[in-house]
Amino acid sequence: MDQAGIIRDLLSWLEGHLDQPLSLDNVAAKAGYSKWHLQRMFKEHTGYPLGEYIRSQKLKKSADRLTTSNEPILNVAISLGFDSQQSFNRSFKRQFGKAPGAWRRSVVQQHSKSLQS
Repeated sequence: MDQAGIIRDLLSWLEGHLDQPLSLDNVAAKAGYSKWHLQRMFKEHTGYPLGEYIRSQKLKKSADRLTTSNEPILNVAISLGFDSQQSFNRSFKRQFGKAPGAWRRSVVQQHSKSLQS
């Protein structure tokens, strides 16, 4: 399989495993490459560093869960592998511009306004 195919397979695998711990070591072991080589290959094909991509995808999944459930923010953070609610809040705010609670409230407000229209 060529490198592009390997990265496609890896992206698909990552998508299905976002709710599991995804260290560079265990992702590299899954791909069958050293973590250094895998990171170079991944960035070359996607434009993103592997760790940044994984964090971004986990945050997108967390945003979906915050939107579609009343699950406590801490549960969402821990289930997606964040060490603490504080580290989750920082990462979430960096990616979405709002803390998770404020983001959830704004999405709920937008949804209720669209229902009233």
